[in-house]
Amino acid sequence: MTQTNATNPRNPNPESGTHNHPVWGPLARQAIRRLQDDLAERLTPSWDPALDPEDMDLPELLEAAMSPPGSAAIDTLNSSPAAQNVSPEEYEAIAEAGGDPAATAANGASQPRILLPASKLIPLLRLAASIGSLKDRDAMLVPGAITVIEGIPGNLIDALKKLLPHALPTGWSLAMSMGRLPRDKPYLLVLGPELMNGKVSQHAERGFAVELATAIDMRVPILILLPDVATAPEVLRHPPVERQAFAPLSAEILIIALRATHSATGRVDETAVRAALPDDAVLSDLEPLALGLAMRAPTAKAVAERIAALTAKAPRAAAGGSWLEDIHGDSPALRAARQIVRDLRMWKQREVAWQDLTRTLLLYGPPGTGKSWIARAMGNSAGFSVVTGTFGEWQAAGHLGDMLREMRKTFAEARSKAPTVLIIDEIDAVGSREDREQHNRSYRTQVINAFLAEMDSIAREEGVIVVGTCNHPGLIDPAVLRAGRFDMKVSLPLPDAEGLFSVFRHCLPDWREADLRDLAARAVGCSAADVDAVIRQTRATARGQKRAMTLDDLHKVFRIAHDPEIDRRVALHECGHAITCAALDLGPVRRIFLNREGGGGTVFDADAKHGVLADMQDRLVQLLAGRAAERLVLGDVSAGAGGSADSDLANATMIATSIQTRFGLGAQGPVWTADPETLLALDPDVLFRVRRELEAAEKRATRILTVHRSLLEEMAEALMASRDMDRAEAENWLARVRNAAPDEDPDARQAQQPQ
Repeated sequence: MTQTNATNPRNPNPESGTHNHPVWGPLARQAIRRLQDDLAERLTPSWDPALDPEDMDLPELLEAAMSPPGSAAIDTLNSSPAAQNVSPEEYEAIAEAGGDPAATAANGASQPRILLPASKLIPLLRLAASIGSLKDRDAMLVPGAITVIEGIPGNLIDALKKLLPHALPTGWSLAMSMGRLPRDKPYLLVLGPELMNGKVSQHAERGFAVELATAIDMRVPILILLPDVATAPEVLRHPPVERQAFAPLSAEILIIALRATHSATGRVDETAVRAALPDDAVLSDLEPLALGLAMRAPTAKAVAERIAALTAKAPRAAAGGSWLEDIHGDSPALRAARQIVRDLRMWKQREVAWQDLTRTLLLYGPPGTGKSWIARAMGNSAGFSVVTGTFGEWQAAGHLGDMLREMRKTFAEARSKAPTVLIIDEIDAVGSREDREQHNRSYRTQVINAFLAEMDSIAREEGVIVVGTCNHPGLIDPAVLRAGRFDMKVSLPLPDAEGLFSVFRHCLPDWREADLRDLAARAVGCSAADVDAVIRQTRATARGQKRAMTLDDLHKVFRIAHDPEIDRRVALHECGHAITCAALDLGPVRRIFLNREGGGGTVFDADAKHGVLADMQDRLVQLLAGRAAERLVLGDVSAGAGGSADSDLANATMIATSIQTRFGLGAQGPVWTADPETLLALDPDVLFRVRRELEAAEKRATRILTVHRSLLEEMAEALMASRDMDRAEAENWLARVRNAAPDEDPDARQAQQPQ
């Protein structure tokens, strides 16, 4: 929008500065006028607020009796600013008094006659910004057009449906369901999944899909309002469907709003407002309650200053650790942490009830992956205090009574400092009552029972969330892990390049981003703790030489000196896993990487399966696809699939053995064996059947990879170059994979069936 600013008392209307006109500006101004006219028409002596209880407080937003719709007093956005602006003599007096001369009319008024409520105006402008220009709006109304606006906060869906008519041309109406379609005027059909307690149930998704299918056959213009908790159906992700993200709050939206709410001329001191406002990234996170509080300020500039004050972050103490905003990446652990923090902020604003929050989280994974780092960042970003306890510290206090006293003291401290994030490290040290080891069994049982009592007690109170961290969740008593005590359990593997960049940036905040990203790529395979330790050691060495640490110092530590042939073998191996994962539709591949030790990994989010024999055999294929890829391209197989107890071959052997001895799906029929490992070693028949299962799976993997051999080799070359593929990059490659067809070799499938 072009904005003229009154900066000179002798010339209140100089064109001293201009700003780009947003393409959605004309639509926004039209919508504002329609909203003003609507309020003016309803707020008359004959209007009964009891008929519209949501707007019962609107009379308090008026300065005087309403003028008729379309009057000059209302339609300020089309009026001539020069005719309404104050005289040059009055300019300085208004400015010195703290007013806004640009917003003040010749009659001395600085506020519009209709004080539009921010709860209506801001969502309306965000909707206009999401739709786009008047031309875009008209295209949305063409018969057969389908438009999706996604990412809408659930609490705004109903409000947007009520505000949407203001963005439509005169004479148009809305249809909110297939059962109530206007017959005598053009209409826009508005659809979307129904929300219940802030969530979209499977029943609601099915109902939405049925309604959408019916609407598509009618060729009426359709607008789909998709809440942020819902995912667009696959059919809506492709042309000709127009997809738009719901526009976040921005400086442009605020300035247009302020011209309607804080000006009698349709103008404000835009330069001062823009200078005072924080950037759009901060504005997009502004809570509605904070925005409403800021909008109560008397001038547009004062509103901007109040927003800046409300969004100013508290000083971050050096010992306070990281903040979630400083951690890059999109791992399941980070997604869970960010969601919990968003909910905690909403709880603090009284927008969500405590009982509706996820209040417990278990982060597990290898040492040094940053579990405690993320947990502490959650507390910092949510504005909660952080209390930390560990089983190691509690046990170090002495005998059982001392240990339990220290445990209870930590929980009591968390309550006293609420709202609090209570971090319990080394939680796997709690042990399990199912452990067959008899030594210290009574001690272990009493510790577990006391811990369960504390967890149950704190779950009944508001203000404390518990984040547990551990390396080995399998060692924890099942009663500790059940829902209600730990609602979410998320694996945290070694960080990817994006996560390592966050670590480097935290440790070296003044270094160039390009240098830090290069270091992060070199450090793939390291943990966050590894990186932190290397930086401290390198800095200490440089300090001993009486100089500052340099980029070359870290390059020498994080150097990549691998044999290209080994890298190629590992890349083929990992891409083989990823391609079969996509071909068998096992779940989205989240990451593929080569590490510093000459190995690699493929991480995917496993989709829920029925647990039938075919599902397990598909998983065997995916596990053995690395071996198959090596053999297919290089002619032989390395030991890379085997070795440790958590290797591909170990996991595949465990599944194949369990099919025969524990799951009741093998030749033994419905028989469960307590010790399948011993049976595998001692019974040649079991060993033969397990081996045949594994060989058939590897053969099937080879057939899948043969179909996609060119993709396998090209993808491996790309992985060698980048050393770390994130989900987006992996999806780009795997989009070329077609689902695996039924086996063309019936003998191979027959070999996998129980005999």
